Amino acid sequence: MTRWKASAIHLAISITIALITLTLMLALWYAPPFFSAAGGREVLMIMLGVDVTLGPLVTLLIFNSAKKLSQLRFDLAVIGMLQISALVYGVNVMLHARPAFVVYSKGSFDLVLASDLSDADLAKVKDPAFRTLPLTGPIYAYTELPENLQERNLVVLAAFQGGKDLPFFPQYYLALPPRLSELAGAAKSLSELKKYNPYRVSELDRVITERHWNDAEVGYIPLRSRFGDIAIVVSRKSGKTLGSLDMRPWE
Repeated sequence: MTRWKASAIHLAISITIALITLTLMLALWYAPPFFSAAGGREVLMIMLGVDVTLGPLVTLLIFNSAKKLSQLRFDLAVIGMLQISALVYGVNVMLHARPAFVVYSKGSFDLVLASDLSDADLAKVKDPAFRTLPLTGPIYAYTELPENLQERNLVVLAAFQGGKDLPFFPQYYLALPPRLSELAGAAKSLSELKKYNPYRVSELDRVITERHWNDAEVGYIPLRSRFGDIAIVVSRKSGKTLGSLDMRPWE
């Protein structure tokens, strides 16, 4: 076997493992539309880029059919262990950076990642629905400033000093379904997206036509994240989420 053939076989195996890993991540932790909003694209490309290319490249460099079989097995085993270690590390990073909560407050959503919340934050939560970080996709929640004046001042002061804003205090999360009417009333016109995405007007028109959306029944609410904001499409009648648009939702 030539080094090129050995490297090609190694590349095929690496690509297969990478595709399986990507499929599982998208299905469990980063289901659309949260993959790009949570920065998953950048992290995943680095992880898979290193894991898919590193092993086959090293195999190409060191493979020599003239070596003893035992030596070849040892070399390939070392490469495999390095790849597995890189993959495990990358998956662990993706796990800890996964979307945990989508929190509605004052006319917009905020995406809260698992890494944004500490054990101390979760220990303050009384509602069992928000006491643990989900493993199968983010949970929608509603939040508003606490009635207690002292607690309210602490939240406002934290945000004013550049610390955590209200959506990152899970002890104030409330169930979203009873408050869907507020989302319905806050929904913005889909036509506004054309002003913020002038080079994607035709794309937006095509999506609206394909999904039979109209401004009278469907609107959007901005979702804010540190990696890029998107638009969550909601019903203007029920407030239920209908989908998402990976477009700028505001200036």
